[in-house]
Amino acid sequence: MMGWQMNERNVYFTDDFKVRLIKRVASDELGISDEEMESRLQQLGALLPGLESRLGKAPPKLVARLAASTGQVAVRLLALKELFPQANLSAMVNNRLGLLLDDDTAQLQAAATRLRQLLPDINVDKFVETFPLVLDVECFEMALEDAKRIMPGINVTSMLRNNPDVILSLVKGKNLIPYDQISNPWARRVGVTGRDGVPPPPPPITSDSHR
Repeated sequence: MMGWQMNERNVYFTDDFKVRLIKRVASDELGISDEEMESRLQQLGALLPGLESRLGKAPPKLVARLAASTGQVAVRLLALKELFPQANLSAMVNNRLGLLLDDDTAQLQAAATRLRQLLPDINVDKFVETFPLVLDVECFEMALEDAKRIMPGINVTSMLRNNPDVILSLVKGKNLIPYDQISNPWARRVGVTGRDGVPPPPPPITSDSHR
């Protein structure tokens, strides 16, 4: 139990405050000092620049798991780089922190292979970087089938390049966790809409043949 209390009504929860609070809870979870937690997170930060800003949106238990598994995280990053060499790993992991711990390498390898079979004209590395939820390939394939059923004659490749939200909004699965797939680019957002109240589409995903 933490050795201090606070009145929620009198606290302004800035991002910095949330990060410090999560670090404290995570250190308690592991039974280590704040200094040791900070040291471990610095190791993670060296592996993954930008991690600090992500912590404020992650559950303390996940932060504790990451801090307890720095060696595993390093190995996983190497595996991800080998599987998706063109992807920006910091951006990919920021969209799904669980990638650093969940799924084994064989599952990720199978997902990468299947995605390249499904999307031969899409730059899969960049697609997964932006939308790591598609690594749940079974659910992604179901979304593709749903899209074809709902919109007969749809050009899947063209839709995924120019307006992927139409198909990805149909994805359902274990990876759709609020804290894990953040800054959802196809979600409707108040004050960020285009003509007729429709959110502007994410940037197009280019083809592997146009690198």
